Amino acid sequence: MRKMIALTLGIALYAGVALARPPGPDQIGEFYVYFDAAGQVVGEASMDCQGNLHETGVRTNRYSVGYAICLPAAD
Repeated sequence: MRKMIALTLGIALYAGVALARPPGPDQIGEFYVYFDAAGQVVGEASMDCQGNLHETGVRTNRYSVGYAICLPAAD
């Protein structure tokens, strides 16, 4: 019974942490810039045209979103 309660609480905590995280890029070419309360850049996250995720700094609830244009590869 204790294991079941611990497992349930662990899953609920994990779900809460996942929902509390500020958004980040989930599309190719998308990028986010994160700011602190003073407006200073404290983090960046982007997904390049090959689908690789790059992150620096920290994510905050103050952010700006942009989109890069990914051209198709020339054969």
